[in-house]
Amino acid sequence: MRKLFSVIKYAFILIVILLFATKKPNPTQPIPSVKFTAEVFASQADEKQVYNLDIRELEKVQSEVTKDGNDISGFPIDILHLCGKKVKLTGYLLIPYDAYLSDGSLDNFALGKNAYGCPCCNWGSSPPPTIFNVVFITMKDGQKLKPPFTPLVEVTGVFYAQKEYFTDDQGKKRLAGLFFIQDAEAKKKKKLF
Repeated sequence: MRKLFSVIKYAFILIVILLFATKKPNPTQPIPSVKFTAEVFASQADEKQVYNLDIRELEKVQSEVTKDGNDISGFPIDILHLCGKKVKLTGYLLIPYDAYLSDGSLDNFALGKNAYGCPCCNWGSSPPPTIFNVVFITMKDGQKLKPPFTPLVEVTGVFYAQKEYFTDDQGKKRLAGLFFIQDAEAKKKKKLF
């Protein structure tokens, strides 16, 4: 009797699994579309989770950026997924002219894929960065990156991907930035990985 009950129980479970596995979608019901925007991904942010972001991966957007306008929906899903979320990123400090003024502390700076920047230092011999491998950093209120600067900097903050433009001297609209980290904390590093 027990064996018969066990066989019937397992047969029932198998039938239920097969029914769900073979169920075909209803062609009359529309498939819901999902619009990938920075706001959608930011709404799904987990404040405790910190995602590692490899700066070299950002170049994947290069083919999509040639399209004019503010639309970023064609960016790779793994980059869009990080919008509005806390990330940790290590890159080479691109020293702005401001660093040579006043006390030299920076509350805004950029990190690039390659070491390039300081004409006075012994680092910066790589080709110049492109808009596709640069991340613009804004530090948390009251925090600054202080000299002496090291080539590598690790930042942790909220990541955004968006197209920002400027108008050049000839009145032509040019892409100024794609990747941003806000409310960042920074620390100097000696090695990339």
